[in-house]
Amino acid sequence: MTDTGNAQAFLTLRLLCEIPMALGLVALWRLPLGRRRPELLTFLILAVVQAEVAWMVTRSADPKYHLLGFTLAIYGSGCVLVARPRWTVALVAVSWAALGLASLTTDAGLSPADLLAVSVYLATASLIAVLAHLRRYALTTRELLTRVRLEREQQRTGVLLAQLERLSHEDPLTGLANRRRWDAELAGTCVEARRRGEVLSVVLVDLDHFKDVNDRHGHAGGDAALRAVAGLLSTRVRGGDLVARLGGDELAVLMPGADAVRATEVAERLRLEARVLRPPGFGPGELSLSLGVAAATGADAYPLELMSRADEQLYRAKTTRNAVGSAPPQPAR
Repeated sequence: MTDTGNAQAFLTLRLLCEIPMALGLVALWRLPLGRRRPELLTFLILAVVQAEVAWMVTRSADPKYHLLGFTLAIYGSGCVLVARPRWTVALVAVSWAALGLASLTTDAGLSPADLLAVSVYLATASLIAVLAHLRRYALTTRELLTRVRLEREQQRTGVLLAQLERLSHEDPLTGLANRRRWDAELAGTCVEARRRGEVLSVVLVDLDHFKDVNDRHGHAGGDAALRAVAGLLSTRVRGGDLVARLGGDELAVLMPGADAVRATEVAERLRLEARVLRPPGFGPGELSLSLGVAAATGADAYPLELMSRADEQLYRAKTTRNAVGSAPPQPAR
């Protein structure tokens, strides 16, 4: 075929190949198929390029002119595109198959020297692209796995920190708030009460004759008694109230928005219901509570003073046991 005939045939082939390539690009950028199967569409576009160039190489008067284009797609697939290595391997296979088919369908064919040059170029590009893609994919996979492990470890650390934070504010025996959380919540509630002029109450709770309980039932029995009382307090207070174990057999209830009358009613109900508690091994009426109630309003709401007045009322209740000690709130200053 003459150079003029080659030019016309090459131009016609290029124009014909532009159609499937353009359709593939449109699908890649605009259609749902492009979002679902981007690697496949990219491979098909490059396969069209390789088939086109392979046909030109075997029919060109100077095939070396087309060798750069014949290897460029392979280099791009192996070294630039973000895809699995199998697509580069598939493109290499298509390129060799297209070269062989184009050579068999031409009359003149390539001279031995040109065929050797084309084969060397294509083999070099194939080897470099496949090895580069395998290496890049291995590094990318390793980086991805490292990132996934790091994110999982961060999540695990976050869960552990949340558990530690919870445990740092929780009494391990009863599951109630511990003294640390109580002090923080009481201080914050007092600040809000002073700022808004609201009322709050504190109820201190003490198990009567707890030493005798431990002597009769052992420390396991004493622990069971504490858990039973803690459960009673938790189920009988309002949702916004805080129940805490301050230490030993002393528990407390923080009641934001509750005045002395309301807090005393709750304390009396707790006293009565504690009498029917029967942990394993306990007899009827063996447990009883002494409770001290104090309330404060507005400018009178200070943690130390409130706790001191509640403790005074608890001391009064413990003079007879199984009693509730209460007093009206101090006048606002």
